[in-house]
Amino acid sequence: MGRVQQPEINEEVPFSFDELFFSRTDERGIILSGNQVFQRISMYGWDELLNKPHNLIRHPDMPKAVFWLLWDTIRKGEPIGAYVKNKAKDGRFYWVYAIVTPVTVGYLSVRLKPSSAILPVVEQVYKERVAAERAGMPTAESARMMLEQLKTLGFSDYAAFTATALAKEMAARNAQRHLPHDPTLEHFEDLITSANALLQKSDFISQAYETNQYVPVNLRIQAAQLGEHGNAIGVISGNYSIISSQIREGMTQFMASVQHVSATINHALLLVCTATIQKEVIAFFRAEPSCDAISITQEMALLQQQQLHYLNQVQQGLARVLQQTGHFQQDCRDMKMLAAGLEVTRVLGKVESAHAAAESSSMGEMINDLGILQTAIATTLREIEQVNTTIKFSTQKLLTRMCA
Repeated sequence: MGRVQQPEINEEVPFSFDELFFSRTDERGIILSGNQVFQRISMYGWDELLNKPHNLIRHPDMPKAVFWLLWDTIRKGEPIGAYVKNKAKDGRFYWVYAIVTPVTVGYLSVRLKPSSAILPVVEQVYKERVAAERAGMPTAESARMMLEQLKTLGFSDYAAFTATALAKEMAARNAQRHLPHDPTLEHFEDLITSANALLQKSDFISQAYETNQYVPVNLRIQAAQLGEHGNAIGVISGNYSIISSQIREGMTQFMASVQHVSATINHALLLVCTATIQKEVIAFFRAEPSCDAISITQEMALLQQQQLHYLNQVQQGLARVLQQTGHFQQDCRDMKMLAAGLEVTRVLGKVESAHAAAESSSMGEMINDLGILQTAIATTLREIEQVNTTIKFSTQKLLTRMCA
């Protein structure tokens, strides 16, 4: 006889911020284990949960795109987080923030009650995705559209969204439980803010040179029109073009490195948050009475093994970030040297353009525009150095805290 489930009821199943869900599935998503919170809130008995697909509790308000992204990530061996609206046996709903992590025997999922300001934004995004999917949009396209929506909210990719959302939810949960702020989360928030600032400032420099790349060409054209009076200007503008091209290429490589560092920081944040929640779930299992259907000892061992593995990965990632700050420092020195050479070249051009001012007033204006650009670039490079120093100190604090 098939499973009979009540229709959806627009009423939420209550549960406490102190509670955490846990479940483990095989590689196909078949439920193998769980904790009493999962069983109680879902309102199914263990005989109805074990060896059944985890989508038993899936709510129709959930877009397929979310699960497409989830499976695409965990099958690559990477953890992922997601806001999930579930449906209890009686038809009521409950929201969780789920962290799904791969293990050798399938997948672990730990879930907490969300309450941050991100949740209502996500609810709206989900409504739009579900409507599009019901209208016939393919799941992969819906996932792509959801990623675009997240970018408009300031997240570079889903990994960045996952890490930030989990950190915000943990902070909101601590506040609901009247617990103090976690300094680790605050340090990571500073790191992410600084990494984003590095990306913005390096992008500004790249775009500035990209926008002005034809100015030296125009100078050479005007210099050629002046004949022998413009020979010096032609040579100087050619040199300016070469050096500015080197800076532009250098900043492109710099941005790629910063993007890698940003991804490393976000990944480390996700892992440290996950490890923290897993540690709490272990405590939950210790307090639970024994259950014939579940091997508590086995689940605790899996959680503890992964928790320690993730914390080790976090330390390794932060060590790489710290090492990269040294490279960034040298990159900034190199860029400043190139910029200084560029400024000398521009000043020489200004002197020569003054001699030719009678023939070409627009030449002097272009040289002055380059001066304004150079001043802005020099200021931005100094700011990049300051931000890099902030990243270095924040990373050192985190490493010290985690190794203590």
